[in-house]
Amino acid sequence: MFVGDLLLTASGFYTAGLILGDSAVIGGNANKYLLVFFIILVFFFTMYDLYKVKTDEIFNAGVSTTFSVLFAGVLTFIVSYVLKWNLLSPMVWYIQISVLWVLLIVWRTITAILVKNYGPKKRCLIIENMKSTSRLARKLKYASNAGRETTYYMINEESPIEVDSIVNEKINDYDMIFISPSISSNVSQRIMSRAFILGKEVGVLANLDSVSTFHGTICQIDDTPVIEKSGAHMNTFQRVVKRAFDILFAVILLIIASPVFAVCAVLIKLDSKGPVFYKQERYTIHKKRFFVYKFRTMVADAEKNGAQFAAENDPRITKVGKVLRALRLDELPQLFNILSGSMSVVGPRPERPVFADDFSAHVRDYDMRFCVKAGLTGYAQIYGKYNTRVSDKILMDIIYIVNYSLLLDIKIILLTGKTMFMKSATEGFDEEKDREMSSGDKEKERREETVKDVMEDEK
Repeated sequence: MFVGDLLLTASGFYTAGLILGDSAVIGGNANKYLLVFFIILVFFFTMYDLYKVKTDEIFNAGVSTTFSVLFAGVLTFIVSYVLKWNLLSPMVWYIQISVLWVLLIVWRTITAILVKNYGPKKRCLIIENMKSTSRLARKLKYASNAGRETTYYMINEESPIEVDSIVNEKINDYDMIFISPSISSNVSQRIMSRAFILGKEVGVLANLDSVSTFHGTICQIDDTPVIEKSGAHMNTFQRVVKRAFDILFAVILLIIASPVFAVCAVLIKLDSKGPVFYKQERYTIHKKRFFVYKFRTMVADAEKNGAQFAAENDPRITKVGKVLRALRLDELPQLFNILSGSMSVVGPRPERPVFADDFSAHVRDYDMRFCVKAGLTGYAQIYGKYNTRVSDKILMDIIYIVNYSLLLDIKIILLTGKTMFMKSATEGFDEEKDREMSSGDKEKERREETVKDVMEDEK
């Protein structure tokens, strides 16, 4: 993929220059121009996971490629302007970037089709505990099977014969083993040890316990190995870097989006009575209260009957509000919250105190999300779905906190921009039906029926 990107970018760059008849395109500082463009392009391709050999939707790959070429083109033009290379006129550069975009879209579409149709198929085994099933394991069972042939198997840990069969025989037939968090540590360790010896990939489904053990540092105290772990809070250097990035991002985006602010304000006033902006009390770091600002997308008296979540096709949402919500433009005023320091660009989404206090009382480790500032976008907003449970979103928030880095923030921002143009993944799985079909009792019935069928066949 990398070699194809390099060859197509170079050939497209110089071919377009020859066609345009511009000597500046194929001489002088053109090589510097091309090198900077390709380095930036590879960076964005990496952020969008385009160098991972994985099955992906063709449209998804196309959107990622489009964003990458656009960002690379704009940033390269800015670099050339700052360094005063004066290579190309804006029109020539626009035509050249368009040519490169077409070539890379075609190339990336071909690679996506080849991977999808001829790429390696992994045989995956999800091992579940019959006595205590995990909802996360069942969710994985319904996840996209593109590139995977998944088998969901429930074991009875009280049967040593069955456990031995899994460890010594069954996992031999699979390329990757997923272990449910409901499997006991003893059995889980036996499965992992055997899988590692066989060279199999192992995936342990994440839960709050496993996520909280990430990134420990092993040290020796005399002859005793100890895993040292820091808290979920950022260190001073990380806070300074994150704050500087927040200010820079908010200022640049406010300058770019100023015309959008004006258009949105006019449309809101023309569509319905009431103020342009809407403020609402939320929690941020350490449960500090602040007012979050948004463009108003509902009628002025939307909460006259008390606080409530917005529902699908909510009659309180105005016509303009539907468009603003669909394009996520209603969130733009939160850039002022970022400048004031009450929010960050990336972090757990700010929640209303009335709901957060209730979640805190009923959802385990919910308050861990308040170790960092609330964010305009976040890990849970990118990888979660609209019907993802609060407990699962908390898990994603904690994953973000323990894995924080500036590169992760940049990646989440880029993915946020892409999701605005992607079809929303709103379909979840029917949990009630799945619990019934995946219960231990149902598994016992299936096994009894299998044994009965085998006995009849032998007769």
